[in-house]
Amino acid sequence: MQEISVKTDRRTQLIDITQQVKDALDAMLADRPVAVSQHPAVGCLISFPERAMPRSTVVSYVKTIAPLIKNKCASCHQSGGIGPMPLTSYEAIKPWAAMIREVIRTQRMPPWRADPTVGHFEDDKSLSPQQIKALVHWVEAGAPRGHGADPLAAQTFKLEEWPLGKPDLVLDIPSYDVPATGLIDYQRPAVLNPLTEGKWLRASTIKIENRQAVHHMLTGYMKVPPAPGQPANEMLWGASVGDYAVGAESRVEPPDTGVYLPPGGAIGFQIHYTTFGKAVTEHSRIALYFHKETPKLVMRGTALVNPNISIPANVESSEQHTYVTFPKDALLYSAFPHAHFRGSSAQLILATPDGHSSLLLALPHYDFNWQRHYYFAEPISVPAGSKLITVFTYDNSVRNPANPDHNRVVPWGDQTFDEMLFMGVGFRWVGETSANMRDYAPYNKTVNEPNRLFGILDTRMNGKLEQSEFIGFGGAFQPFFAEMDTDHDGFVELPELTATLPGIEQRLIQQAQAAAAAKPDKAANN
Repeated sequence: MQEISVKTDRRTQLIDITQQVKDALDAMLADRPVAVSQHPAVGCLISFPERAMPRSTVVSYVKTIAPLIKNKCASCHQSGGIGPMPLTSYEAIKPWAAMIREVIRTQRMPPWRADPTVGHFEDDKSLSPQQIKALVHWVEAGAPRGHGADPLAAQTFKLEEWPLGKPDLVLDIPSYDVPATGLIDYQRPAVLNPLTEGKWLRASTIKIENRQAVHHMLTGYMKVPPAPGQPANEMLWGASVGDYAVGAESRVEPPDTGVYLPPGGAIGFQIHYTTFGKAVTEHSRIALYFHKETPKLVMRGTALVNPNISIPANVESSEQHTYVTFPKDALLYSAFPHAHFRGSSAQLILATPDGHSSLLLALPHYDFNWQRHYYFAEPISVPAGSKLITVFTYDNSVRNPANPDHNRVVPWGDQTFDEMLFMGVGFRWVGETSANMRDYAPYNKTVNEPNRLFGILDTRMNGKLEQSEFIGFGGAFQPFFAEMDTDHDGFVELPELTATLPGIEQRLIQQAQAAAAAKPDKAANN
């Protein structure tokens, strides 16, 4: 009881001091005398007993530091790796000791970003408090070499051409000449699928020749190849066969699961090339790995996106969101958050029909320079009727050093001077197997089309769309509001949108085609 009382007294004192500081500042600004000009400090002495320890008790490089760097750092920090310098021996590490301490203390490395108090993930790249303490103490002791053979120097570090081993199929992605400067529109080439029989994909790796020239790459199977000269538009894609971003070059499906790749057709690509002061020809490749035997379970994927975002100018924290509702029981396996330079945090939330909400993934300090999949240590149950909600915050203020222009209202856009709200998720339907995929086709379509549109437009997050919410991306459907409101209660709910949207979309397409056909041929009139 005494300890609780002491803590309560200190909290009360801190509240009193905060109010006194406010009163003092108000008085100074009003040019009035300050009533309380000073106050005794409240708190306790912070000591660092390890600093007084003799050097003989310093953390061992051989037993502690070298294994830590091998497991957490060397996969990127080796010759040819993503990291800017190799950390593969004591001699290589020693000159960078102070920098290692700096990037760890400022949480720039390792580039994991996930809040350690939220969720559990496979291949967690973060450092534990004990590991951070060991590294910092070792550096502050002078980064001593100590005794014993160097475990890092004794190991051969060699980046394999294909880190997952010999591929079953390698496809050449059409090369592209990246200029030294300027903006490049997204490129959407396609490659014909050479398979003559269906295969189950278990993994893929995208290999980039010039990492500085490629920001990201997405893929998707297309049943019908695009016509010559036409882009492989994402609206025509089916299952993804892999993706790439800095820090995420390979994708491996969970055990006994796979993605079905039919024979024929094509694989489309969405590629974001970026200039970096040097003209290069980028020739990327994708390696595919197939199951030898048909897996039992089927992996699916969708993305929570909101092209209606609008980031106000000169605002340090602007919150935007979207969601999708799952019509059937599912298991969630992974999440991939993505924003641009103004993205400052990201969250993925599960809201179940019983009213319970849980935070699945939190990135309190989102970093555009590092993109990755976060694979949950155990699949997360998503009961039918649940919502997956993603919430992003954006810093469009002068305080954001990466901000291209804080005076601009920022819309959704492909280029990095615009913004995105994107959370890709990997999941499977409970009960779906490779033997009964067709039974679940309607659910796959539902979770990807009207469901996603509904989450974009439902700005009030109340499960009901008013006519005023049909704006931006959904503005084309506003004239059909009365038709979609089948029960005439003044709102459009998800079942109503799901039932009416396909027919309305088809009529909009027909209207656009008729308008294009009726438009005079400019060339003929000149």
